[in-house]
Amino acid sequence: MSASSTPVVEVAGLSKKFCGQLRTSLWYGLRDIAAEAWPRRRRGAATLRRAEFWSLQDVSFELKRGEALAIVGANGAGKSTLLKLLNGLIKPDEGSVRLVGQVGALIELGVGLDPVLTGLENVFVRAALMGFSRRSIAPLLPAIIEFTGLGDAIMMPVQFYSSGMVSRLAYAVAAHLHPDILLVDEVLAVGDFDFQRKCINHMIGYLAAGGSLILVSHQPHHIQSICQRGLVLDKGRITFTGTAVEALDYYFSQQLAASAASAASAVSQLSEARPVAIENVTLTGAEAGPVVQVGSEVLLTLTYQAFRRIERAGWGYSIHTSDGNVCITGAYCPQLVVLREGQHTLTCRLPRLPLTAGDYLVKAVVFEFESLHPFALWGWENSPSRLRVVDAPSLENNAQKMIQQLITIETEWPQ
Repeated sequence: MSASSTPVVEVAGLSKKFCGQLRTSLWYGLRDIAAEAWPRRRRGAATLRRAEFWSLQDVSFELKRGEALAIVGANGAGKSTLLKLLNGLIKPDEGSVRLVGQVGALIELGVGLDPVLTGLENVFVRAALMGFSRRSIAPLLPAIIEFTGLGDAIMMPVQFYSSGMVSRLAYAVAAHLHPDILLVDEVLAVGDFDFQRKCINHMIGYLAAGGSLILVSHQPHHIQSICQRGLVLDKGRITFTGTAVEALDYYFSQQLAASAASAASAVSQLSEARPVAIENVTLTGAEAGPVVQVGSEVLLTLTYQAFRRIERAGWGYSIHTSDGNVCITGAYCPQLVVLREGQHTLTCRLPRLPLTAGDYLVKAVVFEFESLHPFALWGWENSPSRLRVVDAPSLENNAQKMIQQLITIETEWPQ
């Protein structure tokens, strides 16, 4: 994918504030309307009034033709607010936005779709909202309907659609109208895997044809497959900019730091109702640290803090892909474990790590042995531990990466 040197999106010093109280926000709204009518009386937009907070503050970036930018951040970081500002749905309090060309947006599921109208009728409505006439959209109808995969359901009222069907319809319309800039906010998460793959392939082709894309997603494999660049938002401010892979790495490292603080907080909150907290899970090979060699022996250590002695407990671990979507393997101790009061460790040995080279996530659980009810979780309530498996460059290693092979199985081949 090649990007031209001319920016199609220019954002400079963009800020947006909201009020957390409904009645107060309505009063502020009236005052702001009056201030726009009499500019001399307008109060500085940079000043926060009572009950107000910054959703975005001093955000600046550029996007060129043919580029894809990922917006990464936790819930409430300001990602959706940013896309709404770019699409003109809300006004900024400070800063400016300059867009070159037509914009197609998928910001909230179902926005712009009339639930009473059929899917086909909504195609024409969405097209009209983007400035297309019924005559100009007619030649695109077969491609749009085929892309949605809805079949006869295209003639059914949208109010009877599932969230995945709504996502299919909204994306198909926006994508096939060939906007210069496409804004996508997490709407693909409700689609099935087949539709997600179809959308990813479409986005790659869209970028190659000169389109520009801004993607908000919590799916790392979507971001890494589509985006060249990324920025990280935290409490409305940009904390990192770089490549998409670098942005994800920074975001994950921040989550790990937060999970360490969360583990410390969990320890301080131990009680009879919550008697166990996992403080850390580490995997070490021949060399110290979270980097191990393919096929090497690995020691897994779980550090826990117990409020009281627990006689009948069990524990185990699972290893997941780096995006957390696929559980590759795992094991659970078949014997009863006694958890002693205070801080202690549980260990197990993996004689030969079957994973291929790559980055992985490790989760763990301590549970009541008979009921399997968890006492403590690691990697679900907080960030999982990270594991990097390395191997010397080879033809076999490259082939495994090409086909996305995750584990190796010892195989005897006939001579």
